[in-house]
Amino acid sequence: MFKKISAASAMIALTSATSLQAAETKQCIPAETAESLITYVLPGALGAVRTKCSASLPATAALLQVDSEQMRRYEADSQKAWPEASTAIGLLVGQDLPENMEMDAMRPFVDAMIPAMLAQEIKPKDCPTIDKVYDLLEPMPTSNLASLTVMLAQLGSNDSESSRKDPFNICKAPS
Repeated sequence: MFKKISAASAMIALTSATSLQAAETKQCIPAETAESLITYVLPGALGAVRTKCSASLPATAALLQVDSEQMRRYEADSQKAWPEASTAIGLLVGQDLPENMEMDAMRPFVDAMIPAMLAQEIKPKDCPTIDKVYDLLEPMPTSNLASLTVMLAQLGSNDSESSRKDPFNICKAPS
């Protein structure tokens, strides 16, 4: 489930589902750039999860605390991550963008797509587990959370690059 959430977090920052299926990423995204994308999308992704899980969790659940120190930290780090995250988005959508398009013009679109795409992946039965993971990760700095997510995605990816159809292609970690 965590792999599904991390992959969804990355994919939701892109474009519509049909464009994602049509586009195949030939170039891998460096891990540091992918970490910036995860950091950027984290508050929006958590907002989508919070909305989806609000009926399945008690009001005291850590995930439902909107104004927590953890969320303030994620939001501040998200804003700082945008320049590098926009590089990841550019790599992901590549030739699908007009040549002269500024990535900042994509930002509202990216922000709007996060809740829509992630909400489709979350099932109410997953909410207690997501809440527990969220609570356990509270003391972890955002950068460590992003690094862990990227590392898990790298570990869970196929070894065969030719059979890979994942639009969020993170470069393999050096051996």
